[in-house]
Amino acid sequence: MPSSPSPADRRSHQTPARAPEREVRGMRQPKPLPVAVRRWAEQRIGPVMDIRDASHDWERSRVWELEGGRGGRWYVKISPSVKLFTRETRAYRHIVPALGYTRAPHLIDSRAQDLALLLTAVPGAPAKELGLDVAGWRTVHHQAGALCARLHEAGELDRGDRLEAEASLAAAADGAEKYLARAGDRLDQDERQLIRDHAARLRRVGPVPVGYIHGDNQPIH
Repeated sequence: MPSSPSPADRRSHQTPARAPEREVRGMRQPKPLPVAVRRWAEQRIGPVMDIRDASHDWERSRVWELEGGRGGRWYVKISPSVKLFTRETRAYRHIVPALGYTRAPHLIDSRAQDLALLLTAVPGAPAKELGLDVAGWRTVHHQAGALCARLHEAGELDRGDRLEAEASLAAAADGAEKYLARAGDRLDQDERQLIRDHAARLRRVGPVPVGYIHGDNQPIH
């Protein structure tokens, strides 16, 4: 379930130039909402009074919270690639409704030329902001598991999704060397061989049941 969680915009148009994606004294530089995307969003939801950069703390995350004149809240997300935009748009239109109306954002519209999605806000706050104890986290994980189970049972995969899912084990095996290279000397030779052995086993698994999953299931979502 794509995610949510700056200066207020106060109706002044923002410059289309992107803010540098860098750290400044430990603080992430706010990213401005592109003017064309703001205008597109306002055609769907009406005038936007406030804009907050709600991106996650990695350079390709581009998410903004919008507030309307009557207190309505929405999110705009710009996907980092055409592949992810296509996958996420399809999921919001055909799979996410299985979670229930108040349990996930709903897609109002998408804009392919900017890889932008306009989403409703949902009630609540990210679990990491709630100061939960062990019992509270256990409840969160239980609820998250129940929602993921709904995704698994959301329906049959279409042909394109099925082909991608069936290729995922081989893709994971192919990615092992890339991640070993990233790990560098953090792993010793025995650990590297263990990973290569598991990657080789993935290639021998054969056909497995496939279904929809949450591709980024973590407390920030």
